[in-house]
Amino acid sequence: MKLVVNGEDRDYDGEANLAALVTSMAADPERVATMLNDEILKKNERDAAPLSEGDRVEVLSFAGGG
Repeated sequence: MKLVVNGEDRDYDGEANLAALVTSMAADPERVATMLNDEILKKNERDAAPLSEGDRVEVLSFAGGG
């Protein structure tokens, strides 16, 4: 399916839920914030968040620094 991930078109053929997409991106699921179609989803909501053709996903990693 085609998704827009972090503002870029992406083909994705994995399991059709947000948790699987985050894992496929090699992102640490404990250290990211996620949005699906402009809705913020908590970590425990990702497994039940289905992905559909054309969905817009944002996966934001946090980094410390000074």
